[in-house]
Amino acid sequence: MKLLRNKIIILVSIAALVSIGIITFIHLFFGSSVEKIKRNYVETQVQLLQNNIKVNSASATRSLLYLASNSDIRPCEIAKYGLPESLGYRLGMAGFTFLAITDPRFNPTATYPADKKEILAMIPSDSHIFNKALSDGRVTIYYQWKNDSLFEILTTSIPGCTELRSDSIGAWIIAGRYINEEFSSKLILKMPGKITIFKDPQASGSDIHKETNTYSSTLPLYGWDNFPEASIRIETQPEIMQLLTSQQKTLLFVQIIMVAAFLLFIYFYLNRYYILPMRLVSLALKQKDPEYIRMISDSDPDFNSLQTMLINVFNQERMLAELMKRRSSEHMNSFHAAILSRINEAVYATDHKGIITYWNKAAEDLYHTSEKDAISQVSQVLIKNHWKNTVEEKHQIESLNTNGVWQGILNQELPDGSEIIVEASVTCLYDNSSNLIGHLTIVRKPYL
Repeated sequence: MKLLRNKIIILVSIAALVSIGIITFIHLFFGSSVEKIKRNYVETQVQLLQNNIKVNSASATRSLLYLASNSDIRPCEIAKYGLPESLGYRLGMAGFTFLAITDPRFNPTATYPADKKEILAMIPSDSHIFNKALSDGRVTIYYQWKNDSLFEILTTSIPGCTELRSDSIGAWIIAGRYINEEFSSKLILKMPGKITIFKDPQASGSDIHKETNTYSSTLPLYGWDNFPEASIRIETQPEIMQLLTSQQKTLLFVQIIMVAAFLLFIYFYLNRYYILPMRLVSLALKQKDPEYIRMISDSDPDFNSLQTMLINVFNQERMLAELMKRRSSEHMNSFHAAILSRINEAVYATDHKGIITYWNKAAEDLYHTSEKDAISQVSQVLIKNHWKNTVEEKHQIESLNTNGVWQGILNQELPDGSEIIVEASVTCLYDNSSNLIGHLTIVRKPYL
């Protein structure tokens, strides 16, 4: 029985470890892959936002370069004839709200609309700092707040009046456009999501809000002095990421179902091939009925060995019990003869005080003690049982009290002082009122 219990423990432990290992591996592998995809997405979203802003500003850049190529807005022409009358129309078509012409040190020479203090406030105030922040291209873009309105300002150089090589940056043309909802809507068309512009600059970066499955990316917008003036944020809920999250939850659900199915299989398997047979064995021991043992149908060699041993023991005990019920004082010799004709193992019986009341021929041969010398002796005095430890002795007592039977290996000391190792089966004997009247012991030498 102990071997069977160990088998069950090992099987359950292996099943649990395999289940935990499979779930952990799949969850960690798929989860890490999903997280890597999400992190790569949010990291590239900042670059995508920056590229979309550049693309959105490309048309304004082309418009400014086209205006700068017109000779009627050169400083000399403006000094002679003033700003052209069609300038307002051309600025409106290009999407600009104002225009300023300055000298190389950003001193304004002309503005449109004329004499607007708000325009002058958005012109760089230090040419040296601005020159350090110049872009590599022909047009430099920066951002400036006017009250609560954000402007995108484009600046490019134009020749002065002399047309000399040294006078190639003889003036600056500065044009600005208001960042309004149309600007945000154009970005959304290229990069679906919610666009928000903040007056307080924030560092560039991305974040994932796992609860809402929202991906946000922030990009700072710089002023003419190369310091952040504002920041723009886009919040998206991409379908592919929602699909990945859904697939992750689905996979976890499938894993739970698979583990539940696997555990159910283990349960039914153990119940069919181990738990049920062990219950039948326990019931057979309690009822002292070998029919419960015969109900076990299993190919496990341990169960087959246990089944054969218990059936033999029960059959022998039943036969002895029936014979002992039929015996009488005047027919004791015939009773002994019947036992000896059918039992090859050493058999002896004791009363409830441990005094030997029966001793067969095989017991005489095994213990080298005649029936005459054994009868009326205390069994524990005549035959001394040596236990390896007190746990085994305690187990025998508990088994007899609980099941009424005990089987196991004993190291016994014979009356002559020698020792032998035997297989023993001890069974409690009860009267019709279920009172203990003694014990029946069947002993044989094990096959070594």
